[in-house]
Amino acid sequence: MKMKKLMAILLTGCMAAGTLATGSVAFAEEAEGADMTGKKVGFSPVMMSSEFFAGMSDDMEAYFTANGMEYSSADADGSVETQAQNIENFVTMGMDYIITFAVDASAMCDAAIAAREAGAFMINIGTVLEQREAYDVCINVDQFDSGEVVAEMAAEWIEETFPDAEDGSIQVAILEERDSDDAIRRSDGLHEITNLTSKADVVYVAEQTITDGATKAQELADVLFLNYPDVKCILTYGTDIAQGSDEIALAKVENKDEFAIYTVDTPEFIRGKIKESADNTSLIRGTVMLGEGTPYTCYKLMDGSWMDRVEDGVYNERCIPITLETMSEYFPED
Repeated sequence: MKMKKLMAILLTGCMAAGTLATGSVAFAEEAEGADMTGKKVGFSPVMMSSEFFAGMSDDMEAYFTANGMEYSSADADGSVETQAQNIENFVTMGMDYIITFAVDASAMCDAAIAAREAGAFMINIGTVLEQREAYDVCINVDQFDSGEVVAEMAAEWIEETFPDAEDGSIQVAILEERDSDDAIRRSDGLHEITNLTSKADVVYVAEQTITDGATKAQELADVLFLNYPDVKCILTYGTDIAQGSDEIALAKVENKDEFAIYTVDTPEFIRGKIKESADNTSLIRGTVMLGEGTPYTCYKLMDGSWMDRVEDGVYNERCIPITLETMSEYFPED
């Protein structure tokens, strides 16, 4: 089974705050391009109650301010209307750059277009907005690929852990999201598990939404173990779902060596969980890193040095598997 690898090298620039929680690989060069000192940047994520988005904001603040920028954040709290108001407020505050993780790829377009007309440089993370006039750059990923890499890691673990298992004998659960086109594509990638190993049998599929968090995942995992106590592996759409599943699995699973959870994205708390899987104090054994790290990527796009990598307004990131065995390659400071 083939998994993609990239070699990370040490960062020598202004990373005093440590490795970025959203998956920042270390780089040798300091940021190049335009002087960003004194420039203002605002970030509006889906919801700060998510540990994932809170960590992303903290890491942006650490990286951007270390490079002389002024940083502000505003919580959309899962509301399209609130996010649009956040964008309008950022314009009023004189933001040079506005970064969003869109609650809805269509509904925020009018506010984003108005912000660009007012002179702000608009970056959206995670999906391509429906109107081209609404963004300067969208940081995108092949979402099917991100889900498939989760399935690849899980399939490899199944083959290694259960070498003599019969076809269809290893019970697998998928906790997915399907509330957007991108979410559907990633979730479809998770379902590739049965094409990657004949030993897997998907016995349970449950759906969350983008505004659900770890608590909802705990509820779904409880139902899973009630109905399928012999399940061996959970594939999850994102880190909050993985975190909630892990808490329930630790209480329910007796033979922890024969259980694994896989997910997408690399905030610090998930990297910590993967390291804890060495002694089974966590059962999260792998995740997918999306590109070189969100703060670093945003900065290189804002200062212009990576704009030659953008095609028709889209910067496409790579999907990189992160496991206990590969962690030190990509996060040498952890």
